[in-house]
Amino acid sequence: MEKLAGLDVADMVLVNKFDRAGAEDALRDIQKQYQRNHELFDSSPDSMPVYPTIASQFGDAGVDQVWANLAGMLNERHSTSFAAAEAVLGNDGLPERQLLIPHARSNYLAEVSAAVRDYHARSGDVAGRVRMVQQLEASAARMREVGEADAADDIGAEAAKAREGVPEEAWKALEEFEETSDAYSSGEASYLARGKEIKVSTTTKTFSGTEIPRVSLPSTEDWGERLEWIRSENVPGKYPFTAGVFPFKRSDELPLRMFAGLGSAESTNRRFHYLTKDQPFNRLSTAFDSVTLYGLDATDERLDVFSKICESGVSISNVDEMERLFEGFDLCAPNTSVSLTINGPYWAILAFYFKTAIRQQLKLFEEENGREPSEEEASEISARTLKICRGSCQSDQFKEVVGGQNTTLFNLTNALKMMTDVTEYYVANDIRNHYFVSISGYHIDEAGANPITQAALTLSHGFSYLEMFRARGLDPEVFLRNFSWFLSLSMDPEYSVLGRVCRRIWAIALRDLYGIEQERNLKLKYHVQGSGRSLHAQETSFNDFRSILQALYALQDNANSLHTNSRDEAYGTPTEETVRDAIAQQLILNKEYGTLYSENPLQGSFFSEALTDDVEEQILSILDEMSARGGVLGSIETGFQRSRIQQENIDYETRKNSGEMEIVGVNTFVDPNAARLSMDDADKFDIEVTRADDAERQMVVDRNHAFKEAHATEAQECLENLKRVASEGGNVFECIMGDVSDHCTLGQITEALMQSVGQFRRDL
Repeated sequence: MEKLAGLDVADMVLVNKFDRAGAEDALRDIQKQYQRNHELFDSSPDSMPVYPTIASQFGDAGVDQVWANLAGMLNERHSTSFAAAEAVLGNDGLPERQLLIPHARSNYLAEVSAAVRDYHARSGDVAGRVRMVQQLEASAARMREVGEADAADDIGAEAAKAREGVPEEAWKALEEFEETSDAYSSGEASYLARGKEIKVSTTTKTFSGTEIPRVSLPSTEDWGERLEWIRSENVPGKYPFTAGVFPFKRSDELPLRMFAGLGSAESTNRRFHYLTKDQPFNRLSTAFDSVTLYGLDATDERLDVFSKICESGVSISNVDEMERLFEGFDLCAPNTSVSLTINGPYWAILAFYFKTAIRQQLKLFEEENGREPSEEEASEISARTLKICRGSCQSDQFKEVVGGQNTTLFNLTNALKMMTDVTEYYVANDIRNHYFVSISGYHIDEAGANPITQAALTLSHGFSYLEMFRARGLDPEVFLRNFSWFLSLSMDPEYSVLGRVCRRIWAIALRDLYGIEQERNLKLKYHVQGSGRSLHAQETSFNDFRSILQALYALQDNANSLHTNSRDEAYGTPTEETVRDAIAQQLILNKEYGTLYSENPLQGSFFSEALTDDVEEQILSILDEMSARGGVLGSIETGFQRSRIQQENIDYETRKNSGEMEIVGVNTFVDPNAARLSMDDADKFDIEVTRADDAERQMVVDRNHAFKEAHATEAQECLENLKRVASEGGNVFECIMGDVSDHCTLGQITEALMQSVGQFRRDL
């Protein structure tokens, strides 16, 4: 039946996707057509039984209105007794549209691409102009040398005219280049960090006595070439930050940050202390078990849940478990930084972490003063703790939806709204040293994406969060300081330039498109980890070679922190022995590998710079494709990201299995005497693996039951308050940071939010 004919027999008509641009026009047209078809000319078009809905929106008033009318119709015609609540519509009689990104900003990804391309086009143009000035001035000088004064005057006048056509910022950039060159040549340079002047040596002396410059500069005398290099590359710590976001690497803190999590809080705590033994800093990265990742409590009531407790990560169900996890670490110490790798239920886990840090400081006050702090003192301690606590929480909802770990728990629109709640909380409480999101490409890569897709999707998510938070009325100059990033590195050549490309795109777009002025906010700071997908169960010792080469990619590109994988991660949680070897990989590169005496070894390489430009353009093209689909949210609806990742994964596995992509020890250089990965050879498996046992699981479960019982009365009141705040659109994270995180478990918080904001349902 044709749609127009369908209107002849329809009792009700639904117009879905009412959040789209032009939806009002569609509603009006269908109302009028229904009026004509039924010859209801004495009635207003608005009175026709045509209802706008947004079915993807949890608790949509349009759907409520449809059900109320349908229930009334059925009750009248068939004497049924269906109940329906009155729909809460807006003042205009239409359902409220929860637009995370306004229609006026729907083309933001294409604007990013245009801004970057325009920047490079202007670079070429202004470089040509300054080159012309240099050549004309040199020609005028030469004419004077040979006695041709008139010609010199004419050429000099032309040079002066050409100089006027060069933007002042270009001359300033060239002057700064000379100043930087002089400083680097002097043997000592200085820079500001948090208002403090840091003096550093600009060279490193080798055993042979050679002075290796920490940062090397191009030796060209051509002003145009210099300016093009400044605008496309520049030195580390200078816009557009292609070479790195800091002028020099820190000598007191290596970028070492090892990912760890196994068993109970106590087991992981022991691993944390092992990883940081003899290190002057504590850079911890926390892996949670799948039960925690899915927002569930450790329980023995379901065997499928019980078997996954403490597996491949630490089990954290409440704030007391979080305290046990970080026993012996001062979370407010300047040399301590903690990364929390969790997304779906991160609001509760982040609150548990902050509460743990606050409890540590309250206990410290009691020890130092011999009494409990007053209410005012406790409030001051809490506020100060939030300001000085260092670390990050992954919390990337987009990554989970497009194919990361698939731990999205709540209705996407509301999950993104609750992300904005966290941003608002950080801004209101002046939390400067903790990153509320670590925009992650790692899991996108692990799901099968190639490096270019990984980078493009990751950047698109970052720009989307920026647009969302701006739409909430938050100032980017305030919240951008709390952005961090997480990338994956494997063996392909594109990985060698991935960080530098992302830094450049981000900086250019933020300055030229969004008008960001504070330099700190232009800097893309990222953690990187070697690809788990690149580690193979065959010939596991070869994985060490892969990991150290991936680490070399990261360190040459000035990644801000780095995890090196252990060779046995193809089987499970690594042992202490293999973890120690993985740490040694980084230490050897940082302390012994001579090329890394240079802190910009990629600059000046024809290969690296050409690859940088090529990868950048491919990323911009993907952003254009996504923009044509309505940005990140529109692309999610069409399945663009997931289908792209899936196809690239199929291509990878096909090439690997056919042998077209050679992998040593897997499909080439295979040991004929090695045990095969089959059930028949299971008895020959002699590699040590780390696993939690049932006794440890049961201990965690029992403690969680005890926590629930001890806090049962308070928890009930807290959960009711949480559901009320969430249902009314209040700040969910602020509520959780109150009494909720002290008395409620992760599973209780998750269940309360699912009831209030809806559960995530994946499209087919």
